[in-house]
Order: sequence, then C-alpha cells, then structure tokens
Amino acid sequence: MATGAAVPTGTVSYTGNALQAAVLNSSNYYRAQHQAGALTWDDGLANYAQNYANRCAWQHSNGQYGENLAEGYTSPTFAIDSWAGEEQNYNYGKAQFSESTGHYTQLIWKNTTAVGCGAVQCNTGGSNGIQGWYLVCEYSPRGNVVGQFQQEVGKPGESSTGQLGLGEAASTSSEVRVLIVLAAAYVLLAMCV
Repeated sequence: MATGAAVPTGTVSYTGNALQAAVLNSSNYYRAQHQAGALTWDDGLANYAQNYANRCAWQHSNGQYGENLAEGYTSPTFAIDSWAGEEQNYNYGKAQFSESTGHYTQLIWKNTTAVGCGAVQCNTGGSNGIQGWYLVCEYSPRGNVVGQFQQEVGKPGESSTGQLGLGEAASTSSEVRVLIVLAAAYVLLAMCV
C-alpha cells in the first residue's frame, strides 16, 4: 500500500474524466515499457472502486479484482508513479509476489486489460485511517497470480522471448530490421554528401 507525504491541494485530477485520463495515461505509459497492452477504462470497476474508497479504510477490499491503493498523493499520476517505482525492488530472477512490489506487478501485469478507479478526500483517524486523497484502483483480470510472474511481468524493453529492444520493436521481424538498418545507413550517407 503506497503512501505519500504530500498534502493534497486540489480536486481536479481526482474527479470525473480527469481521474480517468490521468489513470489511463500514467498506467499505459508504464505498461508500454513492459510490452503490456494498454488498459481500457471500465465503469463497473470504477463504481466498485469508488464505493470501496468512500469507506476511507486503509485496507484491501479482498474482492474479486486486482487492487492498488494509495493515500495522500496530490494527483493520481504521482500515486501511479509510486507504484511503478516499486520496480527497483522487484527481482526478475525470482519472478514472484512480494508485498514491496505488488502494486508494480499489478500495474504492468500483461493479462490485465481493464482498470477502474475511485477517489475520495478522507480525514479518518485510527490505525486504518486515511488522511488526504484516497485512490483505489481495481484491475481485471486480476494480476499477481502465483506461478505466472515469469510470463506476466516483463523487463522494460524486453519482448516475451527475451530479446532486447524498444517496445514492440523488440519483436519485429528480421526483414523489417534490415529495412530499418538500410534506411539509417541511407540517411547517414545522405548527410555525408
């Protein structure tokens, strides 16, 4: 569960279409780096997330979806950045679930296709209380499935076959690569003339 020290100053990025745009833009930015398909927004997931967020309780819902929580960030973009930042602790060699990287692995889980989020300004006390903006994102199909980390969590710039490259360029056919190399050589030659 990610927490931030920042105090929220506005509501614009946490409401309506701004929330949807921020979540999709940030999530899909990180997913593209890991050759995971772009997520689409699901209103059913968003309603579930909003109903749960309204409780202002710092604990997972334990529902049927994958779930990421964040508290106190000034925008959903910063919350998602913190989830992605967990990558520094992820061990690709072991390829398994860890509490310290669960947000990250859910965020970029290749089999996940849809997301919906809800957010609310909370001011609750106690051990499970929330201070500031509370963001709840639900994912379907859920990620973090034991035994599937190797195929579902890819390194940045690496295709499913382990070839290095830039996004989908990692899986381009050798004929296309030859054309790209020839085009680059032609540009270099033209600059020298």
